[in-house]
Amino acid sequence: MKSIINFVLRNKFAVWLLTLIVAASGIYSSTRMKMETIPDISIPYLMVMTAYPGATAEEVMDKVSIPIEKTVENLEGVKAVYSTSYAGLSSIQVEYDYEQNMADARRELQNAIDDVTLPDEAMEPKISGISMNMMPVLAFSVSSSKEDIAELTSTVEDILVPRIEKIEGVASVTVTGQQIEEAELKFDGQKLASLG
Repeated sequence: MKSIINFVLRNKFAVWLLTLIVAASGIYSSTRMKMETIPDISIPYLMVMTAYPGATAEEVMDKVSIPIEKTVENLEGVKAVYSTSYAGLSSIQVEYDYEQNMADARRELQNAIDDVTLPDEAMEPKISGISMNMMPVLAFSVSSSKEDIAELTSTVEDILVPRIEKIEGVASVTVTGQQIEEAELKFDGQKLASLG
């Protein structure tokens, strides 16, 4: 300890110069550092979204979700496959091992899905990655008593989406949806609520 103190006392200029260099380096590094509220973390998941306008949830499951699931679960590096089928929409999440190269996984997934036979009415499946930046800042719903889900989706994609994308600061706009059937809830013969 005494040798360090003696060195500092004998070499004041060198110590001051070293302190200034370290401080200047720290300030320079902090100005060049990329700062984000939510860092872009690579998550080993890919999503496959397939629209099937006019189909019930059961038809979507049988004709879209299950065929894609069976094909995807045999791919290399796939840890698990989860699917959700809505009226008119299939959503499939593919989980990979953390060491998996996601660019290669995406290419293999696209090639596998291209070989799946889907109904003619089904739209082309869209593959997207999952990251922390995908969390929506704003979500809102659109409904119509005159248009079915296919017509309403087309209206939203052709009219609303382009206008929203033109707003400064908007990174992306995603459209999802399902048809809500009108129903009545009854309990002991009494009407509780009407949905739809």
